[in-house]
Amino acid sequence: MLYGVLSLGVFGVAVYLSFVNLDHVALWHDEAPTAILGKALLEQGIPHGWDGRNLVGGDNGRTLNANLIDTLPPLAYVLNAVGIGLFGFNEIGARVMHAFVGVLSLGFLYLLLREHLQKHPRLIFFMFLFAAWSAQLLLYFRQSRYYAFMVLGVIAAFYVYERYWRTKNVVYLALLTLVATLSFLNHYVGGVATMLSLAAWHLLFRGRETTGRDYLQLGLGSVVVVAVGSGYLLWLGVFDGERGGWLDYMGMPVRAYGGNLPAPLLRVQIYVSDLFTADWISWPVFLWFVGILILAWTRKGQSPDSASSARLCGVTSGDLPVAEAAKIVLMGALFALFSALLSVQPVWSNHTTDLRYCVGALPLLLAMKGLFVEWTWGKSKIAGIATTVVLLMTSIGAAPFNMTMVDTGERTLGPHLFQFVREIHRPYRDAIRVVSQYLLQHAEPNDLAYVPKFAYREPLTFYAGHHVRFCCLLDQHSPLPRRKMELLDAPLYLGEQDPDWIILFGHISKEYWKEVGASYEVVEKPAVHHRLTQRPALNYHAFTPLAPVPGVYVLRPKAKRTVAR
Repeated sequence: MLYGVLSLGVFGVAVYLSFVNLDHVALWHDEAPTAILGKALLEQGIPHGWDGRNLVGGDNGRTLNANLIDTLPPLAYVLNAVGIGLFGFNEIGARVMHAFVGVLSLGFLYLLLREHLQKHPRLIFFMFLFAAWSAQLLLYFRQSRYYAFMVLGVIAAFYVYERYWRTKNVVYLALLTLVATLSFLNHYVGGVATMLSLAAWHLLFRGRETTGRDYLQLGLGSVVVVAVGSGYLLWLGVFDGERGGWLDYMGMPVRAYGGNLPAPLLRVQIYVSDLFTADWISWPVFLWFVGILILAWTRKGQSPDSASSARLCGVTSGDLPVAEAAKIVLMGALFALFSALLSVQPVWSNHTTDLRYCVGALPLLLAMKGLFVEWTWGKSKIAGIATTVVLLMTSIGAAPFNMTMVDTGERTLGPHLFQFVREIHRPYRDAIRVVSQYLLQHAEPNDLAYVPKFAYREPLTFYAGHHVRFCCLLDQHSPLPRRKMELLDAPLYLGEQDPDWIILFGHISKEYWKEVGASYEVVEKPAVHHRLTQRPALNYHAFTPLAPVPGVYVLRPKAKRTVAR
């Protein structure tokens, strides 16, 4: 009873931290197009990249098909359409449903923990605490993107699968099929990784006791998921025309890999390394976990690679349910493994990741910390409290191997929970808000604005697209059909317009200045750092705005003057 009440309190705090000040910072370059396409879905019935004024479709229009429908998974647009319909076309409308889904995933996590660890309420509390108050997880919940539902999909699929297996009620099988289908429509790689990890987990622990009827029922559910997913991709035309598959619709071209290690193994190596250096897997806790698991196996006379559920369920170390905890952690590890193998990130270009494809594994991997605290609590309550505070409030488990922040080169080691709470309660001045406000104040209606990088242009479109028109998005290499684009009567092609504004983020090269310097002049250099550091991954996130450096430039033709309205 006590730990149930404490868990409810932890959940209440997590709800607050998920929803408070969702409009605190501007949308960044993955959130903004998701919101814009959610609005398009709400107004047009499809995630159409053209809204009548501006085009949103990634780098050079690569994420759009020939009919200008976005080819990325649509579930995030559905959630955004609901949020925007309720709260308007703003940051809250874009993010609120994702925060709700994140909170819902915590509810399913608690149910999953009770399913596996019903006789250990204190351990359930500790495991739930580390997930619900994880600054990294909460950062993902507060994003207008696919992250929150990826977490929900993994946890809900695992929980519903457990209920189906223990009751053999086909209602749970139908729910499992629904969750798996939505997971795929939320994120193609994440959905496939969810299904593969669940299948692998089943074969490891229940393969021997599975009957032909069981396989038939599970197989039929899988067929439904594949049919719906394939049908959606076929409807998009992903496998038709000149582009041979959905990988060709990536927002950024995939760079060729020329290393000696096979690319899938390189991905796994880098992802696993980053999972440790970001403190998703605290290496001291992990070493303890592996050690006590081996010890428990040894004491029971079991081999570490045993796949028998009956044997593994009986392995304990004292009153510590090592085996059941290991099952939860393993599900997270399997999801992270398949996500890494299937990832399309060109990790070889910089030997780092932003871990977004693995976020569904985070709550399950954090179960190791809960188990470790339960073990220390059994030795000493004082030690248990101290361990909880240290592991919850700091990222000491990543030292000395913790990752560096890409934009600053600084170590990400720090008190992330405190930093997160401070961040969401303080003003955050970012380049997108500063520049969009400048355009709204100084640009004439329907002025043409050119922003070379889509990563900055699309957030500006969210904030100022109703006032100015963003031009010169496409070049001659764009996969979009030229004739159809010309029918839009829009200033879309590079070199065919003379913009009223040029907005540059980052260093201006001498070559580019030679190209535009004769016709344009810098009229504003906002005192703000140009990088968008709102991304949730620690190696791309800054908990406070970076110090202003010269890097944002607003250019106007020399023949025109900027007049504040």
